[in-house]
Amino acid sequence: MTPKVICHIMSSIDGRLLPGRWTAPFDGTKSSELFKEYAAIGKNLGADAWMFGKATTREAFPYKFMPKGEPTDKAGLVYKATRTSSRLFITIDPEADIFFTHNQLRGDNILTVLGKNATIDYLAYLELKGISYIVVDDIRDLRNILTLIKRHFNVKTISLQGGGIIDGAMLAQGLINELSLVIYPGIDGLSTAPSIFEYLGHSEERPAEGQALELLSVEQMPHGIVWLRYKFHNLS
Repeated sequence: MTPKVICHIMSSIDGRLLPGRWTAPFDGTKSSELFKEYAAIGKNLGADAWMFGKATTREAFPYKFMPKGEPTDKAGLVYKATRTSSRLFITIDPEADIFFTHNQLRGDNILTVLGKNATIDYLAYLELKGISYIVVDDIRDLRNILTLIKRHFNVKTISLQGGGIIDGAMLAQGLINELSLVIYPGIDGLSTAPSIFEYLGHSEERPAEGQALELLSVEQMPHGIVWLRYKFHNLS
């Protein structure tokens, strides 16, 4: 069984995800104040873990680990580092090369999910830094990854906070239970800017097919923010 997944995301009104491109709030408030509202909502969702895709994690840890050892070539390895936070931060790292400079992000202990290509020296580095990890056979099998996270780390609810690629992959595999969409009162406008769901598939694929959204609530927040909550239903 997988944890409950709440996709909690803030976007411009045209669904784009690059805050540096959004127009400024009408009332003159600094954009950072609006992001605080988004963060506060996220902390009240009741999740015991939160997740970024690799590209978003790179914003916090931009450097690459340069492996020198051989791949483990062995799935099923689980390392549980000492945990001091009530919540976990989770990321999925297909290339197994994020150079973590700390074992926490925003005060929460880190769990990284890796494929069998992870090298022995990289795993040793993670253990030295006090970072938990799971090695899986297929890094694309998100259902199995979530199952392992729940089994080994007792995670019951994950707040999935992007970016669009991990959101799209979760959507395509039918793993999102709720959408918590915080709409920033601004516009990007560029057609090529990344959006909430960015499934990397063929043009004929329909990653949301068989799923429907039930509106749970609409709430007007300070500074023109609107918070929408939806429940996903599987109609197939």
